Amino acid sequence: MDPTLGIAPGIAPGIAPGDTPFDFSSAEWALVLAGALLLRALLLLIALSALLKLRRFPALRPLHWLLLAASGLVIALGLIDTMAPDLVPAALRTSGAWSFLWLFALAWLGVTWVRSAIKTRLRPRLPELATIACATALALAAGGVILPTAFAQ
Repeated sequence: MDPTLGIAPGIAPGIAPGDTPFDFSSAEWALVLAGALLLRALLLLIALSALLKLRRFPALRPLHWLLLAASGLVIALGLIDTMAPDLVPAALRTSGAWSFLWLFALAWLGVTWVRSAIKTRLRPRLPELATIACATALALAAGGVILPTAFAQ
């Protein structure tokens, strides 16, 4: 600690500890990593259940093709954002169009999954219940990171 400035060495003046990006505790980092894994697992579970439902419910094929397309769109957007962010022009990101596309894709996926779950009465049970458990764990992990940070300020 520098006694003249009252800050730790290496931290710029005016930036308090805890105000730097990614300044998480080890427990919060574990929740962030768990959330990242759960998010990917959730998308794969939805896609898997869509594939299983295509065969099991022939009368609802259009709905399950939509579910598969929605999950594919979200997976593709996630891959672009993580693996090739330079593919998205800066103008698209700053105009809000990229965020709108993300929100549309996530809303479409959520609504389509709920419609599918209602019409099939949560069958097949194992992938549907695993999807619900995964979504619940993801919400708990996100809350474990977001809420302490929000209440600390």
